[in-house]
Amino acid sequence: MTDTLRLALVTDIHHGPTRYTKLGAEALPLLESFRDQVTDGDFDLVVDLGDRITNVDRETDMGLEKEVEAVFAQIDTPRAHLLGNHDLHYLSIGENESIWGASLASQSLDLKGNHLVFWQLDLSGKLGEAPLPSQADLDWLRDDLASTSLPAIIFTHVPLHGGAMIGNFYFHNNVSPSTLPHTAEARQVIEAAGNVVLCLAGHVHWNDSATIDGIRYLTLQSLTESFTTQGEASAAWAEIEIDDSEVRWRAHGGDPLRFEAPLRGRNMRWVPPLPPFSILRAQEAITDADAPVRGVILDMDGVLYRGSDPIDGSAAAVAALREAGLKIVCLTNNARRTPEDYAAKLAGFGIEIDPSDIITSGQAVAHHLTKETPSPRVHVAGSDALRRTLLAAGAVESDAPDYVVAGIDLGMTLSDLTPAIRYIANGAQLIGSNADAVIPTADGPEPEAGPVVAFLEAGSGCKAVMFGKPKPDIYELALERLGLDADDVIAVGDTFETDIAGATAAGLRSILVASGNTAADESGDPEPTMRFADLKAAAKFLKAR
Repeated sequence: MTDTLRLALVTDIHHGPTRYTKLGAEALPLLESFRDQVTDGDFDLVVDLGDRITNVDRETDMGLEKEVEAVFAQIDTPRAHLLGNHDLHYLSIGENESIWGASLASQSLDLKGNHLVFWQLDLSGKLGEAPLPSQADLDWLRDDLASTSLPAIIFTHVPLHGGAMIGNFYFHNNVSPSTLPHTAEARQVIEAAGNVVLCLAGHVHWNDSATIDGIRYLTLQSLTESFTTQGEASAAWAEIEIDDSEVRWRAHGGDPLRFEAPLRGRNMRWVPPLPPFSILRAQEAITDADAPVRGVILDMDGVLYRGSDPIDGSAAAVAALREAGLKIVCLTNNARRTPEDYAAKLAGFGIEIDPSDIITSGQAVAHHLTKETPSPRVHVAGSDALRRTLLAAGAVESDAPDYVVAGIDLGMTLSDLTPAIRYIANGAQLIGSNADAVIPTADGPEPEAGPVVAFLEAGSGCKAVMFGKPKPDIYELALERLGLDADDVIAVGDTFETDIAGATAAGLRSILVASGNTAADESGDPEPTMRFADLKAAAKFLKAR
């Protein structure tokens, strides 16, 4: 059994001018009171979590930091200091190190059977824009945690749990970020390490706690904050006790908080993250792999052909499926061609598919819109094929549209998108034919509808309603064309993110083939029901059933 580790923490001292609810003029007397209480206690380490000053300008900030350092210098207990964003607003890391007479790089310390990690991130830029933590920061943390078997405690200035800021004076209604852009990546490193038991931070100016994957995340109130304490400085500081089985946190001051919880054991992971419940419910409806198959939904590019070249054996595979009495419908996210265009392309490969058995993402949009209104008013920001598909289904082009339907046309210009943004601003709903960013071609990737939709979303401030794979709507339309129930149909595709995810969401079994985007040994989520090298191998299996 290890000795109990006792820590004293203070954060967001904000020595300097009073600004908003930060009573900076009271900082030094409050810090001196903290010094006295630490001196009277029996602590192993004092940790300052950063933002010691409220930045003014370089010369003033130098003086403010030195005044804070002079108070800390009177504490005999060993100390550790983190850099906050205000400490780095005008001063460099090197200038802070000169003032404090110590390295302020990331480092760790083993103390009373615990591994203490002081993760120093460069907060001198804008928190919402800088790549923080950077890949180098993440690699350092991963390597440091892997170097020890001791329970680890991570100290940062900015919290890593991404907690809600509702009601927070600074972060509820302001754009200043309360977390880091790559916090999720940091938590992945922390959770995978298996030995992190506690993460401690400041920055957000209130006492808060969260538990993720069994790891406790605690934030401490600012020493001089007043928005939670009726206009009086909070005088917040915390003492933490950690032993083999428990963490005990006590935040002192005008906004006190006590927290006690069992200590997370090594590698005691929670259940791995679950997919959305809609997918779980769909998976529950999927029958087992041995159930009969009466219909097949085929992706085309990557299953029947690659770009302008047929995949070896695909024509024979389609013929074999038909000989086995299986109904076939083909799906594609590409709305740049009509079903008739695709039927002609497939015929050139020796694959006979009737246009009525080919469904594009444009048709999925048309089916949805005309189901809502027989003659929906639309503006099309996409290919002529998408436009013709919508008009053929009954849609009407209008200068006062109810819907702006976005796709891709490689000949479109930015000026072509101006009317679309104006229509959306006037109340039209933005519809995306699909979310694909690019499609592969023999000459390299080409943009798809995704970038066009993103442009219109950014320009209008409105989110699009998306169609195409992996949305289940296009698969439900395919089932309608087949005239079969989901239990009787299997979907074949070459991409996890669209084909397999969409089939799963629609309650279908799925086959992943390695003839297109996905290699045979790749894994993804959700997993397909079965895997085959190509459609030829899959058809041989299905025909033998």
